[in-house]
Amino acid sequence: MAAGWLTALKVIPWADVIEAAPGLARSAKGFFKRTQDAVSPAAEGTTVPPACSGDGDSLAQATQRITALESRLAQTAERQQAAAALINSLASQNARLVEAVDALDKRCQGLKVALCLVAVVAVGALIWVAGIAR
Repeated sequence: MAAGWLTALKVIPWADVIEAAPGLARSAKGFFKRTQDAVSPAAEGTTVPPACSGDGDSLAQATQRITALESRLAQTAERQQAAAALINSLASQNARLVEAVDALDKRCQGLKVALCLVAVVAVGALIWVAGIAR
């Protein structure tokens, strides 16, 4: 089961993910800022213009419908803000994850160099010991 995860992680083009992470974070922050700025108080100060002609029931129904639509619009704006906040949070988490993966990659490269040095020293020590034993 762990082999499946390792295979899946090896298939991901991490270089592309690391390159795209800062742009994704900037885009998410911009989206979050735009949604915060775009929220307008839809339900505040709404007035219905007086009717020129028609009966009172249709005006009352229209007023009711407009109020319901404004309420739905306000709920949609709140959901959009929540979604933007979630996207912003996910983008910042993704940026931190990419930084951590980059740091681990650098450590892995350092460990590979250290392992090569240890292998060279070990081979040198074996050759030296073999030379003394003759």
